[in-house]
This record gives sequence, structure tokens and C-alpha cells, in this order.
Amino acid sequence: MSQPAVETLPDDVTPEDVAVELNSPSLFNPERVLLVPDTSQWVIASTSPGGPTMPARKNAKAVDTLVQPLVKTLESGMPDGVALVMGVWCGAKPTGSLVKAVEASGSVEWIATPEPPKPWEDCAVSDAQKTVLRRLMARAAPAARFAPTAETLLFERLGFAPRHLVQETGKLAVAAGPDGLIDEALVRRLVLPREGSLEKLQDAILGRDLRAAVTFLDEGRRGLPIRDWSGSYITEGGLGIRAFNLAVDAFTRMLYLRGAARIIGAEDELDPQKNSAHSWYSRTFKPHLGPKLKSHIEADPGAPFRSGVKPRVPSPWAMQRLFRGASLYSDDDLIRSLTEAGRIERRLRRPGNSIEALPGWLLLALGNS
Repeated sequence: MSQPAVETLPDDVTPEDVAVELNSPSLFNPERVLLVPDTSQWVIASTSPGGPTMPARKNAKAVDTLVQPLVKTLESGMPDGVALVMGVWCGAKPTGSLVKAVEASGSVEWIATPEPPKPWEDCAVSDAQKTVLRRLMARAAPAARFAPTAETLLFERLGFAPRHLVQETGKLAVAAGPDGLIDEALVRRLVLPREGSLEKLQDAILGRDLRAAVTFLDEGRRGLPIRDWSGSYITEGGLGIRAFNLAVDAFTRMLYLRGAARIIGAEDELDPQKNSAHSWYSRTFKPHLGPKLKSHIEADPGAPFRSGVKPRVPSPWAMQRLFRGASLYSDDDLIRSLTEAGRIERRLRRPGNSIEALPGWLLLALGNS
């Protein structure tokens, strides 16, 4: 038996056009699947959770009028050999007369996209996102079985990327063979890590994570794609100086915060065991220490948190990350790194020396204790 022909209808298709297609048998394809990827103008739905509707709810009557030809066709019954698949991306389950007609004649499946992890959760995907991803994995490869460590590594390498996850799950299931067990070694061998970014280097510096810094520098040395804060790729020749500037900025700000903590009488908070407590941010930093640091920075014209002549104080969450990072270094560690920075910058600016001068200096800074 031949496979049904999948026909993706054009972006400017109207509900009336779809109704005509449904009632127009094909001489060459007796079994067809008609696909309408975006029906956002045919339903009432929000663009994001709690966001505005598209179209606005005051236009609900106009939307229902627009879709009447298709609604009538669905109410009359789908023709034999034809299936209709319609999609819409929205922040809440869509409503309207078309949705009701689809529910009566077929099915409506609403897949809620979970919120991304909060910054303080420090994970690749949230528990809610994992639930959605596991459901997709089970659909893509019903017979596959993931070892817990393999699943963790897969989520870590892909993040919340449902479409990519389905592709990788199918590939892993085939490679697993008849046993169906997908272990960590198989994921590590077949699924490439996510593209690198400057954020990974920043995390390594603030966490004084030597291993993560080595991984970032090795990826840069091997020419793997690295993105900047805006998501754009960094050219190979520009990576060294961009990474250097990030490190110098972090070291400078951490050294400043160590001095500021002493001035405002909060030196005891520069204790990693103390500020790593789960409730430290909500109970100590955000209500008390953060505001004091903010006032100190705003009153100091020499503070390294400025845009031109105006202070540019980081958000409380960004500030506490810097403060916690500062607690992992000593003044001498940071001063030594900044003293060496001038020599490293001169080497980085030489033609053809994009990143080679960086590892020794940076890894020594993170490795000293």
C-alpha cells in the first residue's frame, strides 16, 4: 500500500481554500494529508502565557466569520482518504468555533510548553520540561530504554530542544539495536554537545571551575562554534580577545566587591560555606546585602559598573553571582591575574594569535588557591 501524500498548504491559504481542498479529490493521490502549519489567525489564543491574544478577543466574531467555510465542511464530515492537520503556536490552549469543530470531528492536542528554568535552579532543563521531553522520547522510540545517566547527559547536551531531541532519540534507538538500552556511552558517542557560548566561560570563572574553563578553551581551540551574548557567532580570530575581556571584567568586578564588602561591614559574607546556603540569596543578599552594595556602587564614581558617567548596577541576581564568585578567590589571586593581564592582551592582539595566549593565564588564575 502506498503512503499518503503529505501536502503543506501555502502560508497565505484561507479557511475557505482549505475547505475547497478537502472537497476536491486528487486523481493521483487518493490518500492525502493536508498540513496547515500556522492557523494563528483562525483561532483565539494568546501569544504567550498571560500575554495579549491573537487576534484580540474583541475580534472573536470576525475570526468565527472567517473560518465558517471550513467549520461547515468539518461539521459535514471529512471526505474519505483525506486527513487535515493544523498547527498553531500560542501561550494557552486556543479557543473559537474552529477549535470546537475540530474537537467534534477529530481531536485537538494541546502541548503546553513549560517555562524555562529559573536562574537559581542551575539546570539545563526544568522538571516540567523533562516531563514533556520524556513523553516525546517515548513517542519517537517506544521500545527504547534510557539509562538514567544517559537521559541526564542527553538533556544536558541538547537543552530544551524538542524537535532535535526527537531526531536524536530515533538515531540512538537504531544504534542501540534489538536490546533497546541506550546508555551514557552511546549518548556521549553519538550526540554532540550544545554549541559553546561566552556564558559558559563566565560560569566557569564565577564558579572557579577549572574543568569547565578547560572545556571551553578546548572547544575554541578546535574551532567549534562559540556564540556571544546576543547569540551571534564569534569569528575565530575574535574569540581570544572577547574571552580575555570577559575574564578581566569579571576579575575586576570581583576584586571591587571584595573591597566593598569590607567597607560596608559585610566581609563575613565572603565565606563560600555561608553564601552557598540555599536560602542565602532570598534571606540575606536580596533584602540586605544587595541594596547596600547597590548604594555603595552608585556613590562611587570609580566603580567598575558604569556606562559612561552613569552607574550601571547589575540586577540583584547577577550581583549575587559576582559576589559568590568573589568569595572563591583571594585579593592576591585577583590582583595577580589582573597584573598579568596587560602582557596577555598584547600577545592576543598580535596577528594570528587568536586564543593561544589565553589558557596559561586563565587556568592559572582559576587553579590557584
